[in-house]
Amino acid sequence: MRPSCMPIAPRTATLLVLFGLMAGMIACKKDDDGSERGCGETNISFHSSTDSHNNGQNCMNCHRDGGGGKGCFTVAGSVYQQNGTTPAPSGTVKLYTGENGSGDLRATIDVDANGNFHTTAVVDLTGGLYPRITPAGGGPDAHMHDPISTGACSSCHGNTEERIKLP
Repeated sequence: MRPSCMPIAPRTATLLVLFGLMAGMIACKKDDDGSERGCGETNISFHSSTDSHNNGQNCMNCHRDGGGGKGCFTVAGSVYQQNGTTPAPSGTVKLYTGENGSGDLRATIDVDANGNFHTTAVVDLTGGLYPRITPAGGGPDAHMHDPISTGACSSCHGNTEERIKLP
C-alpha cells in the first residue's frame, strides 16, 4: 500500500513515533561549542541538587556515549510519591545483591531535590541487583522483588511497569 493510501491511524502513529524521536534528540544538550559531551564526565545526584530535569524519561537516551548529556549514567531514574505524579525528593536508592536489602550493598545513590537519581560511577549489575528506595525522613521503603540487569530504570518504569512510587 502506498503511503498516501495508508489509513489515518497508521500514519498518525508513525508521525507520533517520529515526533517522539525528534523530541528526545532535541532534549539532549550539547556543550556551548556544539560538541557532544563524553563519558569521562562525573555526574552524580545529591539530595539538595536541583540540576536534574525530565522526570520520568529514560535518562540514558541522552546520558550515554555520544548522547549529549553530561556524563554517561550507569544507573538513573525518578521516584514519585504515592499518587504517582508528584516527585519524591531527597530519598536514597540502594542496590543490593539480595532481595529486600539482603546480601552485599553494591551502590548508594541520593535522590535529588527534583525526585531524580543518577550516577556515572561504575555499578556492576552482573547477576542482577535489587533496588531498595528509602524516602527522605524515613518511612516505609519501596523495593523490587526481581533483580535489575540495567540501570535505565525509566526504560521500564513509566512504560511497561508502574512508576517508582514510595508507599
